[in-house]
Amino acid sequence: MKVQKLFREAPQSPNLLEPFVSWQEISPRFEEKRFDDCYLLIADISEDNFDSLVGIFQSREEAMGAFLTVAMEQGWEEVPETYCVYHAQEVGGKLVAGLMFDGQISTYEQTTVEQMVQVMAKLHRVVVYSYDVVTYIKDIYPEIDQKVFVLARRVAKVLGRAPELEELAKIYCMPLQSLEDKLRLIDRLLENPVRTPYGEVNIPPFSYPVVDCE
Repeated sequence: MKVQKLFREAPQSPNLLEPFVSWQEISPRFEEKRFDDCYLLIADISEDNFDSLVGIFQSREEAMGAFLTVAMEQGWEEVPETYCVYHAQEVGGKLVAGLMFDGQISTYEQTTVEQMVQVMAKLHRVVVYSYDVVTYIKDIYPEIDQKVFVLARRVAKVLGRAPELEELAKIYCMPLQSLEDKLRLIDRLLENPVRTPYGEVNIPPFSYPVVDCE
Protein backbone atom coordinates (compact mmCIF):
# COMPACT_ATOMS: atom_id res chain seq x y z
CA MET A 1 0.00 0.00 0.00
CA LYS A 2 1.20 3.48 -0.86
CA VAL A 3 -0.32 6.69 0.45
CA GLN A 4 0.65 10.26 -0.37
CA LYS A 5 0.15 13.82 0.80
CA LEU A 6 1.33 17.29 -0.20
CA PHE A 7 3.04 19.61 2.26
CA ARG A 8 4.02 23.25 1.98
CA GLU A 9 7.25 22.56 3.87
CA ALA A 10 9.24 19.33 3.81
CA PRO A 11 8.38 17.22 6.90
CA GLN A 12 11.43 16.72 9.12
CA SER A 13 10.26 13.49 10.79
CA PRO A 14 7.66 11.78 8.60
CA ASN A 15 7.32 8.83 10.99
CA LEU A 16 6.01 11.25 13.63
CA LEU A 17 3.16 12.41 11.41
CA GLU A 18 -0.35 11.10 11.81
CA PRO A 19 -1.51 8.46 11.22
CA PHE A 20 1.88 6.71 11.44
CA VAL A 21 2.70 7.78 14.99
CA SER A 22 -0.58 6.23 16.17
CA TRP A 23 -0.05 3.02 14.18
CA GLN A 24 3.30 1.94 15.56
CA GLU A 25 2.88 -1.60 14.21
CA ILE A 26 3.65 -0.40 10.68
CA SER A 27 7.02 0.74 9.34
CA PRO A 28 6.61 2.89 6.21
CA ARG A 29 9.41 3.65 3.76
CA PHE A 30 9.17 7.33 2.87
CA GLU A 31 9.96 9.02 -0.44
CA GLU A 32 9.93 12.77 -0.91
CA LYS A 33 9.52 14.61 -4.21
CA ARG A 34 9.35 18.27 -5.13
CA PHE A 35 6.01 19.04 -6.82
CA ASP A 36 5.18 22.58 -7.97
CA ASP A 37 5.73 24.72 -4.85
CA CYS A 38 5.07 21.79 -2.53
CA TYR A 39 6.65 18.63 -1.22
CA LEU A 40 5.05 15.31 -2.07
CA LEU A 41 5.54 12.68 0.61
CA ILE A 42 4.86 9.07 -0.35
CA ALA A 43 4.67 6.35 2.31
CA ASP A 44 5.19 2.79 1.07
CA ILE A 45 3.83 0.26 3.57
CA SER A 46 4.34 -3.47 3.13
CA GLU A 47 1.13 -5.45 3.51
CA ASP A 48 3.00 -7.76 5.88
CA ASN A 49 3.03 -4.91 8.41
CA PHE A 50 -0.68 -5.39 8.95
CA ASP A 51 -0.41 -9.07 9.89
CA SER A 52 0.51 -8.10 13.45
CA LEU A 53 -2.85 -6.34 13.72
CA VAL A 54 -4.83 -9.50 13.00
CA GLY A 55 -6.54 -10.17 16.30
CA ILE A 56 -7.47 -6.55 16.74
CA PHE A 57 -8.96 -6.80 13.26
CA GLN A 58 -10.41 -9.91 11.68
CA SER A 59 -8.02 -9.93 8.72
CA ARG A 60 -5.09 -8.17 7.09
CA GLU A 61 -7.49 -6.58 4.60
CA GLU A 62 -9.69 -5.19 7.37
CA ALA A 63 -6.64 -3.72 9.11
CA MET A 64 -5.47 -2.11 5.87
CA GLY A 65 -8.92 -0.67 5.27
CA ALA A 66 -9.07 0.78 8.77
CA PHE A 67 -5.63 2.36 8.37
CA LEU A 68 -6.54 3.85 5.00
CA THR A 69 -9.73 5.34 6.43
CA VAL A 70 -7.77 7.04 9.23
CA ALA A 71 -5.09 8.21 6.79
CA MET A 72 -7.70 9.78 4.50
CA GLU A 73 -9.16 11.63 7.48
CA GLN A 74 -5.67 13.12 7.95
CA GLY A 75 -5.50 14.32 4.34
CA TRP A 76 -3.63 11.37 2.81
CA GLU A 77 -4.79 9.44 -0.24
CA GLU A 78 -3.93 6.08 -1.66
CA VAL A 79 -1.47 6.53 -4.54
CA PRO A 80 -3.68 6.22 -7.64
CA GLU A 81 -3.11 3.23 -9.90
CA THR A 82 -6.30 3.31 -12.00
CA TYR A 83 -7.89 6.02 -14.10
CA CYS A 84 -10.57 6.62 -16.68
CA VAL A 85 -10.85 9.36 -19.29
CA TYR A 86 -14.13 11.29 -19.23
CA HIS A 87 -15.61 13.71 -21.73
CA ALA A 88 -19.15 14.97 -22.34
CA GLN A 89 -21.06 17.19 -24.73
CA GLU A 90 -24.59 18.27 -25.52
CA VAL A 91 -26.19 16.86 -28.65
CA GLY A 92 -29.62 18.17 -29.58
CA GLY A 93 -30.02 19.62 -26.10
CA LYS A 94 -29.27 16.27 -24.45
CA LEU A 95 -26.17 15.21 -22.55
CA VAL A 96 -23.98 12.54 -24.10
CA ALA A 97 -21.02 11.41 -22.00
CA GLY A 98 -18.26 8.91 -22.49
CA LEU A 99 -15.69 7.00 -20.47
CA MET A 100 -12.51 5.35 -21.67
CA PHE A 101 -11.20 2.75 -19.24
CA ASP A 102 -8.51 0.19 -19.97
CA GLY A 103 -8.79 0.95 -23.68
CA GLN A 104 -12.55 0.34 -23.82
CA ILE A 105 -15.05 3.13 -24.49
CA SER A 106 -18.59 3.31 -23.10
CA THR A 107 -21.10 6.06 -23.83
CA TYR A 108 -23.96 7.28 -21.65
CA GLU A 109 -27.01 9.49 -22.02
CA GLN A 110 -28.83 11.67 -19.50
CA THR A 111 -30.84 8.70 -18.23
CA THR A 112 -27.80 6.44 -17.73
CA VAL A 113 -25.19 8.92 -16.51
CA GLU A 114 -25.51 7.61 -12.95
CA GLN A 115 -24.18 4.27 -14.19
CA MET A 116 -21.11 6.13 -15.47
CA VAL A 117 -20.63 7.76 -12.08
CA GLN A 118 -20.69 4.33 -10.43
CA VAL A 119 -17.77 3.29 -12.64
CA MET A 120 -15.87 6.50 -11.81
CA ALA A 121 -16.36 5.92 -8.09
CA LYS A 122 -14.44 2.63 -8.29
CA LEU A 123 -11.37 4.22 -9.88
CA HIS A 124 -8.66 6.42 -8.38
CA ARG A 125 -8.57 9.19 -10.99
CA VAL A 126 -10.87 10.75 -13.58
CA VAL A 127 -8.88 12.40 -16.37
CA VAL A 128 -10.49 15.25 -18.32
CA TYR A 129 -9.08 17.84 -20.67
CA SER A 130 -11.13 20.80 -19.48
CA TYR A 131 -12.93 21.20 -16.15
CA ASP A 132 -16.05 22.36 -18.00
CA VAL A 133 -17.27 18.78 -18.48
CA VAL A 134 -17.22 18.19 -14.72
CA THR A 135 -20.13 20.60 -14.26
CA TYR A 136 -22.44 18.13 -16.01
CA ILE A 137 -22.11 15.59 -13.20
CA LYS A 138 -21.05 17.71 -10.22
CA ASP A 139 -24.51 17.62 -8.67
CA ILE A 140 -24.71 13.82 -8.62
CA TYR A 141 -21.02 13.21 -7.94
CA PRO A 142 -19.59 16.08 -5.83
CA GLU A 143 -16.63 13.91 -4.76
CA ILE A 144 -15.19 14.12 -8.28
CA ASP A 145 -13.17 17.21 -7.33
CA GLN A 146 -11.03 14.99 -5.10
CA LYS A 147 -9.97 12.80 -8.01
CA VAL A 148 -10.28 14.80 -11.26
CA PHE A 149 -7.01 15.36 -13.13
CA VAL A 150 -7.44 18.34 -15.50
CA LEU A 151 -4.94 18.28 -18.36
CA ALA A 152 -5.60 21.84 -19.55
CA ARG A 153 -4.75 23.19 -16.09
CA ARG A 154 -1.43 21.37 -16.14
CA VAL A 155 -0.57 22.68 -19.59
CA ALA A 156 -1.59 26.23 -18.69
CA LYS A 157 0.43 26.11 -15.47
CA VAL A 158 3.60 25.74 -17.53
CA LEU A 159 2.79 27.61 -20.75
CA GLY A 160 0.39 30.22 -19.40
CA ARG A 161 -2.44 29.03 -21.64
CA ALA A 162 -3.91 25.82 -22.99
CA PRO A 163 -5.13 25.16 -26.55
CA GLU A 164 -8.52 23.83 -27.54
CA LEU A 165 -8.86 20.14 -28.29
CA GLU A 166 -9.40 21.00 -31.98
CA GLU A 167 -5.92 22.56 -32.14
CA LEU A 168 -4.35 19.53 -30.49
CA ALA A 169 -6.14 17.14 -32.84
CA LYS A 170 -4.43 18.86 -35.79
CA ILE A 171 -1.02 18.59 -34.15
CA TYR A 172 -1.50 14.92 -33.32
CA CYS A 173 -3.14 14.18 -36.71
CA MET A 174 -6.07 12.55 -34.96
CA PRO A 175 -9.78 12.80 -35.91
CA LEU A 176 -12.12 14.71 -33.62
CA GLN A 177 -15.56 14.16 -35.12
CA SER A 178 -17.00 11.91 -32.42
CA LEU A 179 -17.04 11.66 -28.66
CA GLU A 180 -14.93 8.52 -28.98
CA ASP A 181 -12.33 10.48 -30.98
CA LYS A 182 -12.09 13.06 -28.20
CA LEU A 183 -11.62 10.40 -25.52
CA ARG A 184 -8.79 8.80 -27.50
CA LEU A 185 -7.08 12.16 -27.96
CA ILE A 186 -7.33 13.02 -24.26
CA ASP A 187 -5.87 9.64 -23.36
CA ARG A 188 -3.01 10.24 -25.81
CA LEU A 189 -2.20 13.51 -24.04
CA LEU A 190 -1.16 11.58 -20.92
CA GLU A 191 1.99 10.64 -22.83
CA ASN A 192 4.81 13.16 -22.35
CA PRO A 193 5.69 15.51 -23.83
CA VAL A 194 2.37 17.13 -24.68
CA ARG A 195 2.72 18.93 -28.01
CA THR A 196 0.87 22.25 -28.30
CA PRO A 197 0.90 25.24 -30.69
CA TYR A 198 2.91 27.09 -28.04
CA GLY A 199 5.57 24.44 -27.50
CA GLU A 200 6.00 21.11 -25.75
CA VAL A 201 5.36 20.56 -22.07
CA ASN A 202 5.86 17.68 -19.66
CA ILE A 203 3.01 17.16 -17.25
CA PRO A 204 3.06 15.11 -14.05
CA PRO A 205 1.57 11.62 -14.07
CA PHE A 206 -2.12 11.26 -13.29
CA SER A 207 -1.18 9.65 -9.96
CA TYR A 208 0.10 12.95 -8.54
CA PRO A 209 -2.21 14.83 -6.13
CA VAL A 210 -4.94 17.04 -7.55
CA VAL A 211 -5.37 19.14 -4.39
CA ASP A 212 -3.26 22.06 -3.23
CA CYS A 213 -0.67 21.58 -0.50
CA GLU A 214 -1.39 22.67 3.05
